[in-house]
Amino acid sequence: MSNAVPLLLLFLPILVLVIAANVVEERSTELGRRRFAWSLALINLPLLLVGFLLLLFPARFSRFFDSPELIFNDPRLLGVVLLATGLWTVAACWVPFRRFLAGFLPLDSQSTVHMTALVLAGYLVGNTAVTLSQNYLEQLSELDLVVSTAEIVLQQAAFVTLAFIGSGLFTRRSLNQVNQRLGLLLPTGQQLLVAVGAIILLLLIQATIGGMWAFFDPQQAQELGSINESLLTDFDTVGEWLVLALAAGIGEEILFRGALQPVFGLPLTALLFAVVHVQYGLTPITVAVFLLAVVLGLVRRHTNTTVAILVHFGYNFALGLLSMLAVYLEQFVTP
Repeated sequence: MSNAVPLLLLFLPILVLVIAANVVEERSTELGRRRFAWSLALINLPLLLVGFLLLLFPARFSRFFDSPELIFNDPRLLGVVLLATGLWTVAACWVPFRRFLAGFLPLDSQSTVHMTALVLAGYLVGNTAVTLSQNYLEQLSELDLVVSTAEIVLQQAAFVTLAFIGSGLFTRRSLNQVNQRLGLLLPTGQQLLVAVGAIILLLLIQATIGGMWAFFDPQQAQELGSINESLLTDFDTVGEWLVLALAAGIGEEILFRGALQPVFGLPLTALLFAVVHVQYGLTPITVAVFLLAVVLGLVRRHTNTTVAILVHFGYNFALGLLSMLAVYLEQFVTP
């Protein structure tokens, strides 16, 4: 569990911020909410300052980017990302800007919790921009990285915790109220049939896009396939794929479809979901992930989050079983 400590160090400040936003939302006065917003904006001002410095004086900082261990090697490009992230996060603390966003998003412009969600979304997109700015796919192909079951479970547990605490558990809502807010309800028989149909649809989308990608750009498709095989080396049994599919289905659906979609709406939530999964650069799989998120968002909208969890789980588990089957069949076709 080599990444457990960095993940915990990253997660705890976010959790504290989300708890503070909920406490302020529930117990503070209007002046207290404004002070919380000013404080959050002040925290993000260094992003703007560092971004400006990197843009104006890239040569002065170039020596800090010489290390081969750094993903970022262009100070000017890093400056653009930090500046854009800083502008977004500071603007999100400004009520008129949130009121403008509320014109086409279902968020509450006066809510400190929704404001904090916007800020965290800015961090998420900024972090992905760092990755996309580099030729990360080629870098990963040269590394021997392996993701463990424990790391995935820990990450998804963090997602679930963030969703429950962000929805006001222990501060604004009871557990039953949070479950209602997150859409964690028992599915009906008809909804289970919807889940089966959605799983089949997603597998068809995946197969179609994957097949087209392999036809038009077989080299890149093979490169990404090799990276995925390396990352998921430890997942070679049905039980391990069951845990992976269950963890991802529960964690990602409770956070994205349960907690975020009622605040950001379906399109933006689907885009954020795709952003989270752009680990290796923009590829046709990014389109598949976005369509996956749209289908899951529609499932959440017309049924509930529990059904979306079942769909996500079933889709991931089916892909895992198919990958294991492909590995098994290779022994009969390899000369």
